[in-house]
Amino acid sequence: MTQRGFSTRLKAGDAVFLRPIGPQDRAREVDIISKFSEHSRYLRFFSGAPTLPDAVIDQLVAVDGYNHIAWGALDLNVAGAPLMGVVRAVRRGQSDEADLAMGVLDEHHGKGLARLLMAAVVHDAIAAGITRFTAEMLAENAPARKLFQANGGKAAGRDGNVISFRFDAREVATRLSELGAGEAMDDLREALAVHPLPRRRTAVA
Repeated sequence: MTQRGFSTRLKAGDAVFLRPIGPQDRAREVDIISKFSEHSRYLRFFSGAPTLPDAVIDQLVAVDGYNHIAWGALDLNVAGAPLMGVVRAVRRGQSDEADLAMGVLDEHHGKGLARLLMAAVVHDAIAAGITRFTAEMLAENAPARKLFQANGGKAAGRDGNVISFRFDAREVATRLSELGAGEAMDDLREALAVHPLPRRRTAVA
């Protein structure tokens, strides 16, 4: 994939580097999962286990920028620049719909990071032909519900304790732009304008 990324500061002052993530970030993925609180892991993965099977990690880093799009935020204040959060969209088969998922470490909640990463992923997903997103969350996950609803998500069904939300991709992009995230969102817009997503001719089977 084309190298794309940019440095910025969150509204709390944290120095971060945002970029698409991929197979080279396997160790970072394992690290961030271990750093989530047990409750946050349960809300994100529906399991509180501190580690995930290798096969699941393989799926998380199997990013091609078309069928699987993922952006991460690297903490420039910490040695090794570990991940602070990740947002991803995974295409459903050969359709124009993708599953949206995100996770931000507890200590970085409330800094606008989820919105910032979501905006980057939505931008790339639209460029890759995605028109709709689906996201699943546990009913008790109030922060995720608030974020989804604020960005155009509409409840589309419930299976036990799991609620599904659906989004129109362009509506999400518009709402995220309107909400903004201060200087960081401006930096994101500039970075995406300078380094747009390369067009892909055919989908991967």
